[in-house]
Amino acid sequence: MTVVLSEKRTQLIIWTLLCLMPIIGMTVDLVAPSLPAIASGLQVSTKTAKDVISIYLVGYALGNFFTGFLTDALGRQKLIRTALFGFMMASLIPVFSPRIEILLLARFLQGLTIGAVALLARAIFSDILPPEKLVRLGTVIGTMWGLGPVIGPVIGGYLQFYFGWQAGFGFFAFISLLAFIAVFSVVPETHFMRHSLNIKTIKNNLMEIVTHRMFMAIVFLMGLAYSLIITFNTAGPFLIQTTLNYSPVFFGHIALCMGLVFLASTFICRYFLKQYKVEQLFLIVINLFFFITILAVVASYFFNKSITLIAVASALMFFACGFIFPMSMGKGLSFFRHIAGTATAIMYLINTLITSLIAFLASFINIQSAISMMFIYFLLMLACVFIYWGLIRRS
Repeated sequence: MTVVLSEKRTQLIIWTLLCLMPIIGMTVDLVAPSLPAIASGLQVSTKTAKDVISIYLVGYALGNFFTGFLTDALGRQKLIRTALFGFMMASLIPVFSPRIEILLLARFLQGLTIGAVALLARAIFSDILPPEKLVRLGTVIGTMWGLGPVIGPVIGGYLQFYFGWQAGFGFFAFISLLAFIAVFSVVPETHFMRHSLNIKTIKNNLMEIVTHRMFMAIVFLMGLAYSLIITFNTAGPFLIQTTLNYSPVFFGHIALCMGLVFLASTFICRYFLKQYKVEQLFLIVINLFFFITILAVVASYFFNKSITLIAVASALMFFACGFIFPMSMGKGLSFFRHIAGTATAIMYLINTLITSLIAFLASFINIQSAISMMFIYFLLMLACVFIYWGLIRRS
């Protein structure tokens, strides 16, 4: 059911929710420049500091998943207000209690609450817009979200350099307070066709989705593709700042370039999708960038401390993700238009859990040169190749 609102009111709601997207997009990238400082300041290992990323992703996945079922029964307005307020409070916790256990708990709660906000915003868009306008809005949503990874590392780098790692969490608390005020003032309840939580229906829908071979292959591909970005966000700060002795501000500028590459690749991907089928682009992109990772591994043995190699190879991985991730998402959702909400919840749960697992496993690797990072890129693209040739091409 599409809610009938005036055009002016609809646009106000849309742009209020769109302004949440950069916040959602920067929750990993703004923290990344502070990882070495968290390790040294809280006197924990680099692995534990990297868990600040992986545990956030677990919370984000669970926030998306459970909110997908709750919102159909309870509505949108109260849940999105509660989630934004919860994110603000979770962001304040490390400011007043700088201990690693508290920080990890706060990051999990940040993920849980902002994951709920992300899903609720998408649900409200579906409530107030007809399908044809939703399709056109999709590119704007992607662009607004993509601003987060672009500006997040720069903001995080400067906050770290001048004020320390806790300043980033203070920043999150401040912008989420502004977002809460805006949503509280502007966004009404938009979902009135509610139903009670039916366990049998949920179970049947889940089984239909998880037993779909192509859908599951696509979701795993999404998780592996996004892991290319998370690898840079978790390992990059230590390699660039600690090993190569560059400043957090310098890392922030490098990460800014990565974000711009990712944004550019999504635009290029949309252009090529008008000319070619998804299957053709999968074939070219996955195999091409797998070959590129082989070359990067070879080059790393000759330039194992080269910031240029690290930056160029990482940018190419961001570019690959900008193609693979949106194509996989669009292809996956096309299978379950009749239960799109549940399919979206499952999709984001699984691919985010994959990403968090890879981030967790990568935290055990002490990356001291370009060689280790290039090998991780190679293994991730190798897994993409196996999924493509072993599952997607055969389906």
